[in-house]
Order: sequence, then C-alpha cells, then structure tokens
Amino acid sequence: MNEKKSLNSDPNYPENFLPKLFTLLSAGAFIYWVMTSPNADAILHTYLIDPIKNMLGAL
Repeated sequence: MNEKKSLNSDPNYPENFLPKLFTLLSAGAFIYWVMTSPNADAILHTYLIDPIKNMLGAL
C-alpha cells in the first residue's frame, strides 16, 4: 500500500523552461523600455554599445 509514485516528465515541456522564459521576458521588457523612452539613443549607448566597445577595447 505504501507505493512511491514516480513523476514522468513531459517530453514537450523542457526542464529549463522557466529560466528561458524569464530571460526572454526580461529581454523584451528591456527592448520595450529602450524603444519607448524619449532618449533611446543615449540609453542604447550607455547600456549596450559602450560596454561592448569597452570589452573589445580591453582585448
């Protein structure tokens, strides 16, 4: 009577679904925030372009 039931995972539901979902939602929220702000060009340079330039310049 004391049987353990094993949980079978659904092959259509990936194991790491929630981290992927949170990553996509946060990327979408960032893009929406940048594109709807009045100074989108300054924000893009501050948070996206300048850090990439700094990383490439340090090599």
